[in-house]
Amino acid sequence: MNTIRAISRKNVALLIGFLVVIASALVASQWLSNSPAAVELIDQFGYVGLVLLGIIGGLNFVIPIPPATFSALYSAAGLTATGIILSLAIGTLIADSLGFWFGTRAALVIEKKYANIATYAKRIADERAFLIIPFVTLYAALVPFPNEAILIPLALTGIKFRYLVVPLLCGNILHQTILIVGIDTLTRFLF
Repeated sequence: MNTIRAISRKNVALLIGFLVVIASALVASQWLSNSPAAVELIDQFGYVGLVLLGIIGGLNFVIPIPPATFSALYSAAGLTATGIILSLAIGTLIADSLGFWFGTRAALVIEKKYANIATYAKRIADERAFLIIPFVTLYAALVPFPNEAILIPLALTGIKFRYLVVPLLCGNILHQTILIVGIDTLTRFLF
């Protein structure tokens, strides 16, 4: 019973910490959108800067705050919602390709050291190949966890990245759209 309470307290503490980080990012976004220097910086780098932010945000282990959180700042700099979404989605796709590339390099090591894991991953992928594309699309669109969590294991299966580009791009666009619209709605409600 004490273990369950400890786990519950830990989960509540993690949830509160996550909400504090997101709330802080939203407040910072509002504050920065009123800062002429910040708006000028975003305006100077424009959509190329957002692609770079998308790459950094796509590698979630670097900065766990989604770049879409600062959509108020991007809008204050005159960037359109469609441009913001596409730029962040392309940046995330580039980060995904880096994660997949890392997975292909890790596959070489895993195949040598843990041949049974590589064989199992390939067998699952062969038996369920029809599920890979919809799974990748839905994961990229709806799961707030790095895409590398599925891309690295998929690289173990030997699938070619070119088959994953369109599902990842569609999923990333949907994900960024959900974030931008959700954050914009939340910001309008709170501020």
